[in-house]
Amino acid sequence: MKRGIFDLVFFIILFTTPWWLGVLFAFFGVFFFENFYEFIISGIIIYSLYTIPGSSIFTSLVSFFSIIVLLYVFIQLLRDKIIFYNNKF
Repeated sequence: MKRGIFDLVFFIILFTTPWWLGVLFAFFGVFFFENFYEFIISGIIIYSLYTIPGSSIFTSLVSFFSIIVLLYVFIQLLRDKIIFYNNKF
């Protein structure tokens, strides 16, 4: 129930607030929910709303999507190493 409410509020925030607030909520969701794939979806939504068209490799959807997926994997690996998530004392 908590995740459903968070997702609803999160997607409303993505469309109604500045991009940096949506990114902040995305990182919050990654660290507090298991398998928060909405992080990747929110990255694509933020990219489609706030991107400036260009011919550079840095402005292409493929490179941005790759960076978002790599960032998600890195955060998941980092999350397993943080003491806050280990229940062993």
